[in-house]
Amino acid sequence: MISPSVTLVVDDHDEASVATLRYFKERHWGDGLPVIAPTRDRVDAMMASQSLAPDHVVTILPPTESDATIELIAANAVMAGCEPAHFPVVVAAVEAAGDPKFNLQAINTTTNPVAPMMIVNGPVRIELDLNCSWNVLGPTYQANGVIGRALSLCMMNIAGRTPGVICKGTYKTPGAYTMCAAEYEEESPWEPLHVEHGFRADQSVVTLLGVAGDCNLIDVWSTDAEELATCLANMVSVQQGANLYNLGRGEVGLMLSPGHAKLLAGAFPKKSDLKVFLHDHARVAHGWVTPGMVEKLKHRGEYRDDERGVFVTGHPEQWLIFVAGGGGGYHSAYFHTIGLGFAVSRAVAA
Repeated sequence: MISPSVTLVVDDHDEASVATLRYFKERHWGDGLPVIAPTRDRVDAMMASQSLAPDHVVTILPPTESDATIELIAANAVMAGCEPAHFPVVVAAVEAAGDPKFNLQAINTTTNPVAPMMIVNGPVRIELDLNCSWNVLGPTYQANGVIGRALSLCMMNIAGRTPGVICKGTYKTPGAYTMCAAEYEEESPWEPLHVEHGFRADQSVVTLLGVAGDCNLIDVWSTDAEELATCLANMVSVQQGANLYNLGRGEVGLMLSPGHAKLLAGAFPKKSDLKVFLHDHARVAHGWVTPGMVEKLKHRGEYRDDERGVFVTGHPEQWLIFVAGGGGGYHSAYFHTIGLGFAVSRAVAA
């Protein structure tokens, strides 16, 4: 956890930058990249963007069960390069991470490469210039990069995600540095994700999903919606990840490009219709599931199949679907998860 007050005495600005980085490195306060020193003035300016007291506990973050106070979150937001306008989104994301439904205990301690991915909806997307289109989840856009990084730093500096000590990830998804996308609501043929989760369309909302990896789903040939949906389901079946091991205990993520979403809407006017189709068609061939796995899944009561194969998901609502990406090229993305926690949404304070 970051100390509330540290004084480094140096002779010049350049030396101060080097000394700060060295001090933070020695204490494992960071992600290996350069950080901005969370000085008193900078942290105070960050906290000024909302009305909560510095010692207000937003949530408790496992596995260390540490208090995620406004001041500590602000310090990590400064380190990540956030501006004060970004801070309410970071606070909402940290609050979501502490929800037991998200199961941060497992996410921060597992051997699985999982890390939180943020999906942002509502007016704040426009206000902060969050990327939802070309190169989404890639570099360039400041807000996406620093907001996602701030959450990641909170995982390390507050929740204690120290590699080899608490975090036992065999490897870690590169998204653990930063993984933040906005939904391209204007290009979606369906209701946006936050409305689907019970929020008003005019609310700004952050949704967290524990993502272990992503897979490019490419289909440039299909002209029929059901043909495209079948193709997507088949590709997901090959890349099922841990979800098959934990049937029914966590969502899978599907980020549809605008082109794919519009074609699919022709046969699936409601997102729920598409979820039912994908759940029914995403199957792993029996020959691809080893007898040992079948035995263990049956013992846990998490095995379901028929003559067409083994189900990847336990029920249709496990498909978390949102629209993002550029308008050219028919690429969508599948996100497999740890399968031991569920997506959580929180409203961003006005």
